[in-house]
Amino acid sequence: MGPRDVRLVVLVSGKIAAMVFAIFWAIGPASASEPSGTCETVRLTGSPTWFPVSMATEDRQSLEGVMPVLAHQIFGELGVAVMELTDLPWRRSLTLLEAGEVDVLAGAFSTRQREKEYVLSHPVIREEIGIFIRRDTPAQPQSLNDLIGLRGLAPFGSSFGEEFDVFAGDNLAIHRESFDDNLENMQLLLEGKADYFVIARREGDRMIAQLEAEDAVMVAPWSAIENTIHFMFSKKSACVNLLEDFNAALEAHIADGTVASMILDHDSHAQLTD
Repeated sequence: MGPRDVRLVVLVSGKIAAMVFAIFWAIGPASASEPSGTCETVRLTGSPTWFPVSMATEDRQSLEGVMPVLAHQIFGELGVAVMELTDLPWRRSLTLLEAGEVDVLAGAFSTRQREKEYVLSHPVIREEIGIFIRRDTPAQPQSLNDLIGLRGLAPFGSSFGEEFDVFAGDNLAIHRESFDDNLENMQLLLEGKADYFVIARREGDRMIAQLEAEDAVMVAPWSAIENTIHFMFSKKSACVNLLEDFNAALEAHIADGTVASMILDHDSHAQLTD
């Protein structure tokens, strides 16, 4: 219900007021769920540190990675310009997305809470969540239950999916520090200041290579969970009205191997530069 609708209800009284209120209440939610206006420019943001999903460039002026590049391709095909908002803290990105000040977030795991607060695209990437531990850990954990009582780390603001988040909230002690670079978490693990580090498998593997810590850190041979990565659209943005066309283009890029090729290219490049 907009300001004009509220003024109309205030000006009438008695039974008429009740009738008018009922009418506008009935149509309000439907119109609110479909923002009006035209999506001419997409305000896009994403994680600055999530390999290969979304990363800030070295100068922090733009985004690279599978999801931002794919967003540029798809919105370009739909005739919509893209404006990047780079280097935003993760929590800030979610807050701006919910408020409609950001239109699309390029890359987030699916959870029931996010499905309520935002509009998720079709899944783009399936990602394994890894538990990274030191090789000299006396008793190597064999399951999530073995993490109970140990000191854990995870990226600030991260959510790895409903099943893991609920289990972790009820049973695990996971510290989430707001570092500029998640590499600092891996460094803390190396220094023995934590017993394990929870992060997406590809990102964790890249960190180990970057720190040349293959002899000191390993990923557990079992995965904490697998989850799907999506584009998240703001419910308050007119760009959400493009979702059907966006999903159709996305499925075409998945089917023709474009997404798989992007992931492979990033993995190969990381191996060459590490």
